[in-house]
Amino acid sequence: MSLDDDLSRLILRIHGVPLGEESWISAAGAVAERLGAYGVATVLHRADRPEVLASAMAGYRDLAFDRILSEYAEHYHARNPQALFERAHPGADHYLDGLDPVFTAENYPDFSRWEADRIGIRYHATGYCRPDEGLTYAFAFSGSERTGPLSSAQVALFHELMRHLRRAVATAHRLGTLTGAAPIEDGIEAHLEGLPHPAAILNGDGGLAFANSALLALSRARDGLLATTSQLRLLRPGDQLRFVQLCAAARALAGETAEGGRFLAVARPDGRRPYIVTVSPLSHGPARPGAPTRMLVSVTDLDRGREVAPEPLVAAFGLTPGEAGLASLLFACGHLDAVAAARGVAIATVRSQLKSVFAKTGATSQGELIALLARVSR
Repeated sequence: MSLDDDLSRLILRIHGVPLGEESWISAAGAVAERLGAYGVATVLHRADRPEVLASAMAGYRDLAFDRILSEYAEHYHARNPQALFERAHPGADHYLDGLDPVFTAENYPDFSRWEADRIGIRYHATGYCRPDEGLTYAFAFSGSERTGPLSSAQVALFHELMRHLRRAVATAHRLGTLTGAAPIEDGIEAHLEGLPHPAAILNGDGGLAFANSALLALSRARDGLLATTSQLRLLRPGDQLRFVQLCAAARALAGETAEGGRFLAVARPDGRRPYIVTVSPLSHGPARPGAPTRMLVSVTDLDRGREVAPEPLVAAFGLTPGEAGLASLLFACGHLDAVAAARGVAIATVRSQLKSVFAKTGATSQGELIALLARVSR
């Protein structure tokens, strides 16, 4: 396989992970981007018992990674570790859809439904690194309905990059940096810096630990929020009070099984559509004893032209095509009168139709629905 400059740099990044140059999930995320994948989950686990040593996710748009991993560990891993970690036959170095007839949606209906509806995963390409008979590092690359499965050329590239990942994992195991590496969260700043939307990490006391360039630019514009060297705060007193309450709720969620992530709409001085600010506990799997609680703050700009296609809403929430179209249009327009005009019906009709959307999504208001859709927008 010929190597272009970008691919050569990616391979060098992979081999730099054992030396502490970046985290496994950061390198795996770059591999996923090169493959055109929807996302990737990395899981270091015991081969002889259901014990997760490290886990993380990259990609998958704005989904709450930590809560997905917690849901998986709680509901599926203990009963069915094969579902993610060992889809392939024992000792195999990879799994591709159709390779193993044992793992099918028919054989694992609950997990397959959860994976498709909760995360949007439709296709799989998982590589296994086995540096020791008691350890397996799974790199699970996924395709969505939008990305489709890997092409034949992408499958060939997948095998080539997995070859380098296996070498790097083996090197890390020899150096003692595989299981004794720094926590996943410590390497997340580089990932957040590469995101186009504003994001920040808060310490357990609410102090600002990190802000990416997009958030700092938002702060300089004083467009609803302000980041100082030690604090992230919202400019309107009412918004700031709700933000403090939101952070307290996120801290309470850490280590709990409740649905992760809470959000609020932040007013903007120029009257444009509000930002959606989401706060989630920043953790991957069970918290380490004495480990501080950190929080991830992400900001979604509803005026950036992001759209929500109706089809994913049908799959995710069980909406009818008409209901999904209504929700998608509300997200794009922001106002019921605009939705009614676009659909050629009365506002009262739209309000009536919206009730079933609320019931199926769990939203209780238009603002809450728009905030929810912002998290799954494409």
